[in-house]
This record gives sequence, structure tokens and C-alpha cells, in this order.
Amino acid sequence: MSRHIKCAPHECDVRFTVGVHPDPGVPDYGLKPYYAMDSLIKEWGDRWETDGKPTRDIEFNGETWATCFDYSKSGLDPWDSPEFQLQTVREFKFYFVAKSNPKYEGKRADKDKRVQGGTISVRPRWPNLTSNGTPVSVPDYGGPYVDVQVQASNLPHEDYLSLVKRVMDAYGIAARYFDPPHPDSHINDLAYYVRIHREYSGPLHAADGPIARAHTLIQGDRTGYRKHEEDNTKIPGYMVKSVVEDEKAGELVRGHKLGKELKHYYPNEPQKYTPDDAPYHPKFEVSYQTSRTDHTVRWDDLDDARRELEETVLNCLDWCGLSTSAESGIFVDFDPFWDMRDTTESRKFVPCPLPEIEDEQEHRVMKLWGDMTDADRDVTEMLLTDGGKVSPKEAAEKTGYTYRTIRTVVDRLEGLIRHTYGELELESKKVQQELLKRVRAAGDRFQQDIGSAAMELADAAEERGRSRWARVRREYAITEIDAEDCRSLLEVGYTADDLDEAKAIVREIRTAYTECVEANTYGIHVVVETAESGRERFRDLSNVFTSAYRSGDYIRETRAAEKARDGFDFEAWKEAGYPVGENWDGG
Repeated sequence: MSRHIKCAPHECDVRFTVGVHPDPGVPDYGLKPYYAMDSLIKEWGDRWETDGKPTRDIEFNGETWATCFDYSKSGLDPWDSPEFQLQTVREFKFYFVAKSNPKYEGKRADKDKRVQGGTISVRPRWPNLTSNGTPVSVPDYGGPYVDVQVQASNLPHEDYLSLVKRVMDAYGIAARYFDPPHPDSHINDLAYYVRIHREYSGPLHAADGPIARAHTLIQGDRTGYRKHEEDNTKIPGYMVKSVVEDEKAGELVRGHKLGKELKHYYPNEPQKYTPDDAPYHPKFEVSYQTSRTDHTVRWDDLDDARRELEETVLNCLDWCGLSTSAESGIFVDFDPFWDMRDTTESRKFVPCPLPEIEDEQEHRVMKLWGDMTDADRDVTEMLLTDGGKVSPKEAAEKTGYTYRTIRTVVDRLEGLIRHTYGELELESKKVQQELLKRVRAAGDRFQQDIGSAAMELADAAEERGRSRWARVRREYAITEIDAEDCRSLLEVGYTADDLDEAKAIVREIRTAYTECVEANTYGIHVVVETAESGRERFRDLSNVFTSAYRSGDYIRETRAAEKARDGFDFEAWKEAGYPVGENWDGG
């Protein structure tokens, strides 16, 4: 069964609807939890002035949490109903913070920075809700109910509802009021991350990394929401992020459908930390973007949303040649908010689609450019230079061609020009860049010299190669590193039992690498940790058993030493490429 790193939960914002439920077997409590909180205020009485806000300590998930209860005016008008006897409509809030966390400052929960904690906001709702006489738009379920919003960080998102019930119980408010929530309960914000040692994270935020390329290759030229931000002022990769809209999510990982943000970032002042501090090392995070997703993600959809965000994190690591195993050593195991460990939860890995998308778009531009008519080129240049959204009618006015000619151009240049919602745009930033090269080439015509059939065969072979090498990398938690003393260093996160198993692993790595990456393996070194002998470094996959570095000391394994060893593996010797002529006796 495949193992991979379990991502850390970061921010989450959930809106639970309680007190009403479509299942007739579930009792409707209406505003009872709200009335219970209002009674708590009255019971506390003058102690608000003398003792301060009510506080409670609770035990939850094996930790002690400090909590605090507070209220404020909501701005809502009282409900015009005989059952509503309150003169003032309040909003209630519960603060919570983990006392056992090393960042806890010992303050009251509403005063602490809540590095691991959050708030529970409780708001009443009823039909025809108004504020100062103006209608307030909220879901109408035919009766009163309570909106419970939980906003927190650094605790498992699936535990939010249990935490709400535990907090309410501590203040004498019946937990049954909150379970089960209405099926319309939904998620507004959701994020998962991994924290990577600084020296390994470069490929993620590089110009050709998955964050930048996702923006360039799969985001349209004009329509929709496009956002890519890079801030390298304080440190390389200080803040690099891109947004992928829901309609494009499936191009990144097939089957995905959430709008999301990919982000590599450091804290505000990274220079304040040393390598022994977790914030010295960056986070790579993928977060659900409500505003970039057409459909609503319900509370019951949490498992699917979590899976999609974690798969995006894991695949981006994999595409960068970074191991996705906790054993690899690339992840920071002293992050106070993350129990870093591997899991066998099912997660989908796919070959990186970005090179294929890039190749396809380059080929498309090459194929169509050489056959463009004057009208094709004029419309293309207009789209490249015009700063606004252009309709076919506006394109006709700006170029002087008829509307029919513009529609013909759009049909002929399908794949370069996209026509959506009555507007024209270039297919992607990549297409825009490729076309700009050709426009600036003063009209040079480009021909496609390679037949499409041969191109498809080459792409298929490349795809198979990437898949096999990706499988071997994941199986042995291999991380590819640029090293000064070799062309490339492959670090194996998997710990072998002994030297023989290490050699077997290296043989498998060599086979997959030569078949799928490149035939020339000179200068490709492999490091494997063994339980028996410690760190082993094999020099050159092409000459893998001639020499090794063991625990830092250079050791040459001669042919005689190999032959003298019990159980000499003659087939392995041959596989390694050593002489086996008829006059050679192995001495």
C-alpha cells in the first residue's frame, strides 16, 4: 500500500446551520441554543464588571484548551413573533486556544494570539429578518434557526463540530442542539500545507515550477479570474502564489473541481529565525477558494475537499522531484502545529500535465501560424495589443473586417483564440507568449516539420517514462538534489535492511532512470541509508558497484573482495556491466 506524507491542517471557516433540519426524525430546536446563551449573560450579571468575561478550561483531543464567552450587539431588529421576548438581539462569541501549545501566552482566550485556536460566532436567524427595517438576505427554512460560524487554524478540520459541542457543554448549553447540523452547512475556507526545509523548496517557487506554470499554461488570457503574485524581496520564494479556477482545476489533476490557490511562503520577518526554528523554513499550501468555485462545498463534502487539496500538494511535490514521504528528510519535523507522519490514505498521483500542456500549445501555435491569412494575423495582433475584453463585433470594428470574417477567423484559429460569453481572448498566457515571439519576428513564417502522428508517439513515450520514474521515486521516497561534487544526487528516504537490499534498490533506480530519464548516468550519485551499515553513497549509476562511500569513509570494493564474499551474485556482477569474458575467472 502506498505511503505518503499527511498534510497539516491550516485555516478553516465553517458555517453550521443548527436548530432546523429537513429530516422529520431530527427535532427542530429553533432558537433554544441562542436563548440559553442569552440566559448565561443574565446569570453572570454584574460579574461582567467585577470578574470579567466567563471562562472555562476544557479537555479536547488530549489537550487542554482555554475558552472565553463574549457578546456584542448584532444590529438586527428583534423578531416580530410572540415567542421572541428579547429587546436586544445579540451576537455571541466563544474564543478557544490550546494551552498545551508552546506558543500559548497564558492570557485569557480572547486576548491570546490564538496561534492554535479560533472563535465560534453564534447568530440568530428567522423568516423576514431585518436590520434597521432593511431586509437581510439569509436562507429561509420556514422557521427560526441559529448560524454557528467556526473560524480556526492548526487543528483537524473534521473535529470542528465536536469542538463546538464540547465548548457549549462546558457553559451548560446542551450539545444536542448542534448535532446533526442542517445539510446546507458549508465551508468558506479550507487549507492544508507541508513545511519543507528551506534548501529543498526552490523547485516549487521557481519560474518553471508548478505555481508559476499553472498560471501561465492553464489560465485564460482575458476572461475569468487571473492572479499570480511573486514577492522575493525579503528572501527567494518569500511569497509566490497562483490561483486556479474551478473550471481549470481538472487540467492540473484530472477529476478535480475546486478553485484553489497554490502558495509558497515564509512568515513576515523570515530573518528573525534560525534553522532550528520552524518558521525559518517555508510552507507550501493549497487552499480552497470559495470565490473561484461556482458550487458550494458542504460540510458533508469535507473529506472530498480535503482529498483534492492534499492531492494538489502531493502532486506538486512529486512533479518537482521532491519525495512525498515523511522518511525523506525534506519535511520539517519540529513544526509545533503538525504531527509529521506518513499515512496510507488513498491519494491520486498523476504525471505532471504541465509539460504536455506546454508542448500541445507550442505545437498548436506552430501548426496554425504558418497557415494564417492576413485576417488571422490582424485579429491575433489586435488581441495581443488590446487591453480590454473584445467581442466579435468590436474586433470587426477595430480591424476593419466584417463580422462574418471575424467569426471565420475564430473558427479557423480554434485552440489559439477562445470565444466565450460573447468575448474573444487568447487561449492562455503560454499561447500569448508564443504568438508574441512570432509577431515580433517581423512576419517570419513557421512551418511544422514533424508529422502529428510521430509527435503523438513521442508524447506517449515521454508520458510512459514519466509515469514509471514517478512510481519508483514515490516507492523509495527519492529526492533529487543539485550537489557540488556530482551532476545530480538521488537521496533515498527508504531505509534498507542491509547493503544487499540497498544494492537491489539502486539497481531498480538505475533501470528506471536509464529507461525513463536519460541513458547517460555518469555523475548521478545515489545515497541509501541502511539499518546495518548506515549511510551508503554509490557513485555513478553507470558504474554502481565499483565504489561507495560508507559513513563518510571512502571504500573501494574490489573484484576479489566481491568474489570472496559468501554468496557472490554473479548475475548482479554481469548486470552491473563488469567483464565476464570466457578467459576471465573473476579474480
